[in-house]
Amino acid sequence: MTLSKSFLTVLAGASLSVLAVAAQAQEVLTLGDIYARDHSNSLGAVHFAELVEERSNGELKIEMYFDATLGSERELAESVVSGTIDIAPSGLSGIGLFFPDLQVLEMPYLYEDLDHLVRVAEEITTDVEEIFQEQGLRNLGFWFLGPRAMASARPINHVDDLDGLRLRVPESPLYVGMAQFMGATPTPIAFPEVYTSLETGVADAAEGEPLSIWTTKWFEPTGGVSLTNHIWHFRQIVVNGARFDALSEEHQQILRDAGRDAMLYQAGLVEELNAEALASIEAEGVEIIETEGTEELAERFGAFHDEFAANISEGAVELLEKVRSVE
Repeated sequence: MTLSKSFLTVLAGASLSVLAVAAQAQEVLTLGDIYARDHSNSLGAVHFAELVEERSNGELKIEMYFDATLGSERELAESVVSGTIDIAPSGLSGIGLFFPDLQVLEMPYLYEDLDHLVRVAEEITTDVEEIFQEQGLRNLGFWFLGPRAMASARPINHVDDLDGLRLRVPESPLYVGMAQFMGATPTPIAFPEVYTSLETGVADAAEGEPLSIWTTKWFEPTGGVSLTNHIWHFRQIVVNGARFDALSEEHQQILRDAGRDAMLYQAGLVEELNAEALASIEAEGVEIIETEGTEELAERFGAFHDEFAANISEGAVELLEKVRSVE
């Protein structure tokens, strides 16, 4: 039997329609971050994407770009706010520029350890969500970083050795203030440019958690890593509010649940990967220094916390007090 040309045309058209509907059924969300693919934050993002795709039966897909492919942390935050990309894990040098109150969450020597940081995250989830919603953003959870150390050409045997050190810091008022309080000379430089700044002597040192120092290879131009352990901190998993609200309620809940589960998964990687990173750095012939005097410096930072929060807003003071109330 020979099929008529008109029937074949109708059949072809129907097939194309089915394919078009199937293509439209999958929502693709873009996620950009500054860290390398093997960083714990990136591994958390990969796990998040896997959970989202699995739980949505393929209806939601997270398309990921790591290693600052889509820009610096500041540029990524601006892109999420504008809606150019959908999701960007971000800290003070990114989304914190839009929400000054959040600076208190990254205060030096504010948290005891990773467990304390996770407990605080549980306590402040609603507060952060309310802050974001005021400007049309949503928060899907937190990634965790720390404790931050320093890749430094000058050994920091004692905190007094920070005096006059040209310390690369993120482009954030808090980090500039922190460096000044430590006696160092703050040198704000975007994340992708740090290695070159150390190599050329624009900066004497750069600070970050051991895993970040390993994946960025900042230890190569400095030859030393000092364990100052000065900051544990969060990065928010920020999503554009309009994009989030356009999704079905079912898909919104999948994103929120996956964000929480991926947050706990990433928290479980932090200490192990930091230990492996330090071992790898030391194996490269780099000196690892246990900096002394950090407890006394931590006590002095209490006054810095109070003054800095008061200079931001009453909301920042209240958020700081809430953090301090978590044991």
